[in-house]
Amino acid sequence: MSDSFKKLIIKSLGGYINVLACVAPEIAAAKVFSLFSTPRKGKIGAHHTDFLNPARSEKLAFKNMEIQTYVWPGTRETILLIHGWESNSHRYKVLVERLQEKGFTVIAFDAPAHGYSDGLNLYVPLYDDAMQLVKKKYRPDYVIGHSIGAMTAIYNQSKHPDDYVKRMIILGAPDKLADMLAESEKLLGLSPKSRQAVDAYLKKRFGFSKKEFSSAAFAETIQIPGLIIHDKEDSITPAYGSEAIHYNWSDSSLILTTGLNHSLYSKDVDDLILRFLEGEQLPSEMVQVQESSPV
Repeated sequence: MSDSFKKLIIKSLGGYINVLACVAPEIAAAKVFSLFSTPRKGKIGAHHTDFLNPARSEKLAFKNMEIQTYVWPGTRETILLIHGWESNSHRYKVLVERLQEKGFTVIAFDAPAHGYSDGLNLYVPLYDDAMQLVKKKYRPDYVIGHSIGAMTAIYNQSKHPDDYVKRMIILGAPDKLADMLAESEKLLGLSPKSRQAVDAYLKKRFGFSKKEFSSAAFAETIQIPGLIIHDKEDSITPAYGSEAIHYNWSDSSLILTTGLNHSLYSKDVDDLILRFLEGEQLPSEMVQVQESSPV
């Protein structure tokens, strides 16, 4: 299918939603929300199984689905890993191996509609509920989140400041939901009426508007130390989001990298994570890690 044909289909869908919003705005908004919260990929591939399958632990009952958990046992503190959109727990393979070498116990789980977990949709409040279920079971000392997993970790700590979580590491986090949805709304060609309908839908269903849902706003209430890492050339979530999070998070350090893009796969990044987990006081200011070979 050509790119021009795909764009035509997307625009046609947006046109349909715009018409629907004039007569049934809540139904139109629900359709937009479903589009935005339905991942296209993220399931387990053949190249993931050798690493993930030996660590597969129990599936936890969650709403009307099951959540796949993974356990890499160790003799030290417990670390919970939260992956990003259209990904799965395999994205942490190299970091897990580094953490195991240091003796940490590592816990991960596949988000709803990702990996081996059930479900069709993923959005932060749902991810938060799944994360809290896993947290209550394993009581992690540290939490590491990437991308929407990082946003969920911040949201979760703001809502559930459990006293057993001592430190958090945030990788490539987005800030404002409004910014996250803006490009998709533009691609669909949503009218102002459709966009207003989506905002009203979010407010009614979750209690917040697009502008009100902000990682930086949630970070204001977090009291534990945090390490925030973001690449200045991130093409998925701009680095200014992490800068805003750092500004509001009173006990946080911000590391800006170059050349690693959104994935942040790098030995240097893993080294920083390990130093922070070992209790090292990293600079509470913006510093820079030069590009290194991704792992």
